[in-house]
Amino acid sequence: MKKIVIIVSILLLSGCTDVSIVSGESIESKELEDFFRKHKIDENYPVALKKHSLGGESYLVTIHGYPNNLSVCQQFIEPYNKGSETSMIAGTYFCSVLR
Repeated sequence: MKKIVIIVSILLLSGCTDVSIVSGESIESKELEDFFRKHKIDENYPVALKKHSLGGESYLVTIHGYPNNLSVCQQFIEPYNKGSETSMIAGTYFCSVLR
C-alpha cells in the first residue's frame, strides 16, 4: 500500500513542473487571472468574483470546480447586491468568466 501511495504521488507531482507557489502578497490580480485563464477544471472556466467600489475594481475570490461556476458566483453575490447593509464598503459585486 505504501508503494502505491508513493508511486501515485510521484506521478501526480511530475505533471506540476510549470506551477510555482507564491505568497498572497507577491502575486498581482492580473497574474492570478492569467493563471486561471490557462487552467480549466473539467472543461469549465473559472470565474472571478470582483467588486466595483470607490477605490476601483477588487479581485476577491476565484470560483472553480463546480459544474457551472458562473451560476455559483451569481448566486453568491445576489444577496450582497440587494442591500447595502450586507457589505462594509459600498460597491457592486460582479462575476467575470476567466476565458
